[in-house]
Amino acid sequence: MKMIASTSNAAYKSVKALKDKSARRDRGMMLVEGERAVADLPESCTVDTLVLAASQADKFGALAEAKRAREVLVVDDKIFGALSDTVTPSGVIAVVVTPPPARITACDCVVLDGISDPGNFGTIVRTCAACGIEQIVAVGCTDWTSPKVVRASMGCVFRVRVVEYDPDRAAAQLASHSVLALDMGGEDLFGYKRPDDKPFALVVGSEAHGVSAFFRARADKTLALPMSEGVESLNAAIAASVALYNLVFAR
Repeated sequence: MKMIASTSNAAYKSVKALKDKSARRDRGMMLVEGERAVADLPESCTVDTLVLAASQADKFGALAEAKRAREVLVVDDKIFGALSDTVTPSGVIAVVVTPPPARITACDCVVLDGISDPGNFGTIVRTCAACGIEQIVAVGCTDWTSPKVVRASMGCVFRVRVVEYDPDRAAAQLASHSVLALDMGGEDLFGYKRPDDKPFALVVGSEAHGVSAFFRARADKTLALPMSEGVESLNAAIAASVALYNLVFAR
C-alpha cells in the first residue's frame, strides 16, 4: 500500500484527473465508487488501482485483496473527498479499465436516443442488466463512463455492453432487429405481441424531445404506455423499465 497525504502527489493527481471525460477516454480508465459497487464488479473487470480513505483502510483490506488491484493507495481523509463524486464518501474508489468497444449482435437490445441525464442512463443500464439485455446502443447520449452513470447503474455498465454509434451506423447495425420506438403517439404497449423470429431494439428518446425523427421514421412499430388523463409523459428511465419488463417477461 502507498500512503498519500498531499494533493501534489502524482498518483493522487492521476486518479483525480479521471473525473474528466477526456482523461477517461484517453487513458481507457473509469472510476467506480462505493463498497457495494466495487465489491460487485465482475471478475472480467481489471482493477488497476484501489483508492482507500485512511480511516477506512482496515475495513476495506479484504476487498482490496479480493480485487487484485495493481496498486492500492491509502489517501488521507482530508483530501479523499476531492476524489469522490458523492456528498458522503464511502471511503473506497476503484480505477477500472474501460471495457473495449463491442459490435451489436443479433440479440435484444436498447437504443438510447439522446439520453442526456446520467441518472436516467445509469438506471436504464441497471434495468437492462436485470432483464437480461446484454447490449445498449448509445446515440448522442451523455458519457456512459462518467462516475454518475456508473453509480446510477450500480456497476452494471460492466455487465451490459455499451456501444456508441452515430444514427446512420446504428440503423445499419439494427437492420436484422425489430425496431420499436417508445413514444406517446404509438399503440398500447400492453397489447403488442413481439415477433418470435426477430430480436427487438427498443428505442428510448431523450428526456426533452422523445424519440428523434430519424428513429421514428425507421421504427417497425411505435409503442406507448397508457396513462391517466392529464398526464403527458413519464421519466425516460421509468418508461424504459416498464416497457422492457413487458417485452421480456410477458411474452
